[in-house]
Amino acid sequence: MNRVKTLEVTKSYVEAFNRRDMNGLESLFDKEIVFARQSQPTIVGAEPIIRRTLKTMDRLDRQGHQLHMINGIIDFKGTNAHPCMIGIMDGEKSSVVVLDCKNNGLITSISILLTMDMVEKARPTEPLAAQEIAELHSMKPEFSQEELDERREGLREKAKKLKQRFEEEGPTQLLLGKLERLQEAQKKLKIIEEDLKLRS
Repeated sequence: MNRVKTLEVTKSYVEAFNRRDMNGLESLFDKEIVFARQSQPTIVGAEPIIRRTLKTMDRLDRQGHQLHMINGIIDFKGTNAHPCMIGIMDGEKSSVVVLDCKNNGLITSISILLTMDMVEKARPTEPLAAQEIAELHSMKPEFSQEELDERREGLREKAKKLKQRFEEEGPTQLLLGKLERLQEAQKKLKIIEEDLKLRS
């Protein structure tokens, strides 16, 4: 797959995702497409991937989060400046998405990278990326105290389960990745709580 075609497909994916156009996304998928996300089971097939995407979007909407994609590049698997997508959650870089495509332009695999070292390696390529991220950041949702309490309790439960798994399995790469994401979520929650105190 040549870089120009991968770049073209990646841009199409970004546009469809940001429009929440599931038909547009599915039209880019190969029949045997594979979806791989760190710390979760691999999904095979267009329909299950679309269902998973809709479920994720619904959950984020209910929690008041905003997730958009922008175009970027990343040094990945021995390829310098590989085209990628950077997930912007509530105005901050939160994930990297790398596509593999056939020569016909159909996507054969979607890899979601969540570790902070990979997120930091990804560089936006859009001229207005900084402005766009700032705009998305300014659109951060407002949370009620009830929503914050619910999120705090959810993180507490995750921390408890993670601690138990560390005791049973030891510090595996998978669990270390989960711990890193939990700590990031805890930091974000603290910032939101402090913002709420300032407004009250």
